[in-house]
Amino acid sequence: MFNRPLTGIALLAALFFSSASHSAESLQELYKQISGDIQKEATHNTEREKKFKAAADQQKAMLADVKAKLAAQEKLRTQLKATFDANEAELAEISTLLDQRTGNLGELFGVFRQMAGDTQSLMVGSLITAQYPERLDTIEALANSKEVPTIPQMQSLWELMLQEVSASGEVTKFTSSVVRPSGEAYSADVTRVGTFNVVTGDKFLSYNSDSGKLVELSRQPSGAATSTAADLTSASSGSVDFMLDPSRGALLSLLVQAPSLMERVQQGREVGYAIIVVGLIGLVFALMRYLALSGTSARIRKQLKDMEHPSDNNPLGRMMIAFYENKHLNDLDVITKKLEEVIFKELTDMKKGLATIKVLAAIAPLMGLLGTVTGMIGTFQAITLFGTGDPKLMAGGISQALITTVLGLVAAIPLLLASNALNSRNQQLSKLIGEQASGMIAEKAAEIAARKKAA
Repeated sequence: MFNRPLTGIALLAALFFSSASHSAESLQELYKQISGDIQKEATHNTEREKKFKAAADQQKAMLADVKAKLAAQEKLRTQLKATFDANEAELAEISTLLDQRTGNLGELFGVFRQMAGDTQSLMVGSLITAQYPERLDTIEALANSKEVPTIPQMQSLWELMLQEVSASGEVTKFTSSVVRPSGEAYSADVTRVGTFNVVTGDKFLSYNSDSGKLVELSRQPSGAATSTAADLTSASSGSVDFMLDPSRGALLSLLVQAPSLMERVQQGREVGYAIIVVGLIGLVFALMRYLALSGTSARIRKQLKDMEHPSDNNPLGRMMIAFYENKHLNDLDVITKKLEEVIFKELTDMKKGLATIKVLAAIAPLMGLLGTVTGMIGTFQAITLFGTGDPKLMAGGISQALITTVLGLVAAIPLLLASNALNSRNQQLSKLIGEQASGMIAEKAAEIAARKKAA
């Protein structure tokens, strides 16, 4: 057997040599791998350097090309500047020559443009343009022209001015588009009276220069004016009466702003309405009493024609019936009292309602005075709050004051006249009945006196 320590050392030596041999092989492989990587990296770097050098050469070529183009543009700029300066000099020479050759035509150009501008301003708002809208394009081209006018252009301006003058004295009809106040458009036959008014049917129209269309007035004038418009529209020849506005719409616009009767009444407010109610009640009472007295008067006249046959449908007949019923009495005082009782009752019935009419005739102006005071109070309140800078703020109170005064007088005057007329009629009938009663009593007195004398 071998010695144990020697055996261990031998084993260790074998392991060491085995390990060293293996490490040497690994290092050799690692060296080979690193050498291969270094060679690849060198090859890659070499290729990159070639690419960089190629790119640099290309950039140098592009830079050279750009510099060449810049030089060409600089040369072209110099040539163009020289050409521009030469053109400027030539243009100045031509302008000077043009001014020399134009002479007085420059003044003509100024006058022409001024006349064209004035004519354009006139035609834009002219009613004649509603009939010939195409002339606006022509006059606009003439007014905006920046060249010396030609003979045809001057003739065109002259024709437009002549057309305006000749058409201003015509009354003509043509078909045009008309716009209602609601915005609805319709086609209608319109009648133009010179440059003053345009109507269709019984409606007055205005010309809107912005839209180039005829527009119905939002509010038409009074019935008298609209009736003349209707007569003019329906007329085919001859002459008709027409309310012409020589101010070309200014007076018409003021006329349509005037409040109507209903608007005047509305300005009176509550007091005005109360006055109207009082006036209507008084007129109703007056009409009823007039009809009643007229019927009574007719029946009395009929009774006067037949005094032998009294009727109970009238005061005179009822008085006669009362007389005949008490005619047998010999006491004249009793008969007189009987007749006075009947006459008093009849006269009271005939006077019924007359006092009410008189009271209403007195109340109406007092209510008008109340409205006047109320309106002035409102006016002074407006002055206190807003001052006197804006008269419109005071107009409402002043209108109420004036309208209620007018309404009070309008209601009182006819009521007062009706009251006086009815009182006069009643007095006539009362006088007639009284005369007949006096005559009957006188006959009865004569009869009693004759009977006593015979006895």
